[in-house]
Amino acid sequence: MPPLAGWTLTITEAVEVVEQNVPALNDVMSLLVSDFFIPVVICLIMLGLWVGHPDPARREYLQRHIMNASVAIGISTLVVTIINVHHFWPRPFDPALPDTIIQQSAYLASDTIFYHTHDPTFPSNGATISFAAATGIWLGHRKAGMLIYFLAFLWCFARFYGGVHFFVDIITGAFIGVLTALLISKVFMPRTEPCPTWALNACRFLYIA
Repeated sequence: MPPLAGWTLTITEAVEVVEQNVPALNDVMSLLVSDFFIPVVICLIMLGLWVGHPDPARREYLQRHIMNASVAIGISTLVVTIINVHHFWPRPFDPALPDTIIQQSAYLASDTIFYHTHDPTFPSNGATISFAAATGIWLGHRKAGMLIYFLAFLWCFARFYGGVHFFVDIITGAFIGVLTALLISKVFMPRTEPCPTWALNACRFLYIA
């Protein structure tokens, strides 16, 4: 069980009450918790920013921030993978979990609106990549960034609601994503010039920018 996972208990009990008494909400959460729905929406927003602005200078500015966000997603995912290689924390619904109250509640929730995944729970990969994308985009386009932050929050809440993650998994994943995006955007990419410019020119050569 990840550190501080016991903090989840009170929230888990509250969520269980909602699941049992507001079944319509389960249908909404089944969509939001999906591995595909919100990530695809985020990708479509980034694609729209990549090709949608009529002014060439502004479009290039946005494309550079999309590149930053994309690199941040990749690097933050690598960080999560390294953590998972060295430490395997079971999912909240795992039968091996010592806290049976959390385990039973999470098992019921995931069985209702999601499925029982078997990869490590800590940190949340979904929180990591969504908050990395949101931060990378926010630095270049405030409104689009806030929209992606909102989507990231919905996705993370749905995954907690569905018993897929402990609360601390999501907080840690979001922290990794935000920090990585800031470092990539403010430190790494500016210091690796002209490589980002070469990459952008290559995209133009291939007619994809």
